[in-house]
Amino acid sequence: MIQFITITQTREQWYLNKVVVNREHIASVEEAREHNRLLSEGKINLGLADGVRFSRVKMALTSGFNEFIVVGSPDTILEKLNRNTKQLLKG
Repeated sequence: MIQFITITQTREQWYLNKVVVNREHIASVEEAREHNRLLSEGKINLGLADGVRFSRVKMALTSGFNEFIVVGSPDTILEKLNRNTKQLLKG
């Protein structure tokens, strides 16, 4: 399982949410160009750090969800997905 911060819009208001998904259900990750454009135009005001980027995470059809817009560039998201989740315990 992996946790992402997502953005959603209700009318003119944008919101941040947390979502936890099974990494095996992720089909693709790509740049969310439209959302990045809106952010650069100042139309998404969420108090995020300068230079933040958004990605579109598309899910496999079997997941029950279509896609999410997540905080982070595609490279950042892919790096997070490829991290080894096992940790060695020091004894």
